Amino acid sequence: MYKSVNTLGAIALIMAIFFAVSANSTETAAGADDQIVILVGIDGLRADAIDRAAAPNMRALAARGVRAEGMTPAMPSKTFVNLYSLATGLHPKNHGIISNYIYDRKIGREMNRGSDINDPRWWGGEPIWVTAEKQGVKTGTNTWLGAEAPIGGVQPTYWNPYKKSHKSEVYAARVDQILEWLDLPDGKNIRLGTLYFSVVDDAAHQNHVNSPQELQAIEMMDKIMGRLINGLKDRSLYERTNIIIVSDHGMADLSPERIINLDPIMDVTPFITPDWNRSRGAAYVAFINLYGDEDGVENAYQKFNGAHPHLKVLRRGAFPEGYHFDHPDREPDLMLLADPGWVIYATEDQTPPPSVLPFLKATHGYHNLHPDMRATFIAAGPSFKKGIFTKPFDNIEVYGIIACALSIKPAKTDGNIQNITHFMTRKCD
Repeated sequence: MYKSVNTLGAIALIMAIFFAVSANSTETAAGADDQIVILVGIDGLRADAIDRAAAPNMRALAARGVRAEGMTPAMPSKTFVNLYSLATGLHPKNHGIISNYIYDRKIGREMNRGSDINDPRWWGGEPIWVTAEKQGVKTGTNTWLGAEAPIGGVQPTYWNPYKKSHKSEVYAARVDQILEWLDLPDGKNIRLGTLYFSVVDDAAHQNHVNSPQELQAIEMMDKIMGRLINGLKDRSLYERTNIIIVSDHGMADLSPERIINLDPIMDVTPFITPDWNRSRGAAYVAFINLYGDEDGVENAYQKFNGAHPHLKVLRRGAFPEGYHFDHPDREPDLMLLADPGWVIYATEDQTPPPSVLPFLKATHGYHNLHPDMRATFIAAGPSFKKGIFTKPFDNIEVYGIIACALSIKPAKTDGNIQNITHFMTRKCD
């Protein structure tokens, strides 16, 4: 009898251990589908930036995961265009954000970047946070372009309006907010968070690429990335989190010797020119979009076409196919596009260009395939293979990468997930 009781006890103990191990295995397997994604947008972080500055945290992430030789931005290589292509996986012709400053023929006016930022009429496609929310994944944006608008009636569970700042304490607070959203109880905590920072872009614009100011800005961002990494480690979340660092575009240096003065060729002030804020004085731009009547547009085309060896003149309906720029209501009638490193200049009063560029030392917006326009892509975490240095790919693939990491069904995009599966650890549909 004593022996039988002992035997029964041993069997019970073995079964208890078996079920405990099974439960742990089930929990681990479920955890594999509970990966976190933190998408970090660093405006103007050119593909070679972390090689030029002291950036140990970003270099370590690249070594631990994937780094692209460069990421190809959408055309034109501007911030609004590319932050929204990253978010939606769509070309500008399909999401509607065809420049930083937009004119819409159907709406009948230019976009007001203050009051229209939360108007869903301006925002096409389905951003990744909308896709995630529709499938029960909580998201938090701090911040990202488009998140302030209810797109398809959906916004992130948590979002903050964009407030421009270059202060390290403000940037640290943005990271801390993401970490606080991760700290929330199950069912309220996020699995997708986004961050955006503009300091590198502004430093390069004002001081040149590779200036001490730009390098300091890159180093500041690297320290902010260190704060994010340490915060995840403190919460034992680092191993299940995919950190994806992207930028919207690269940057090219300018010179007063590379100015294309439009004024002697033709006065463009009769046209609608959203990319030129005339209240700020002369235009210093990589491109200028013109909207006007048929006769005026034809006259401008004849005058500008061939007028300068570093100026391309592109007509509505005849943009290069690879630009993916031909939105039916927003495509410009004419696009005057400078070669990389050249700047278009125009005034209302025919003032000659200055001998020294007053405020703009570097810029972007040029042809998206030029090497100087290449953006950064670094990703590390459980969804990414380790030690991969990959060829450039289009930024419209980032939406699909995030959807794959979160195990959610993507909306229809212009990307092709097969272009990036070689550096993913999991099967992506």
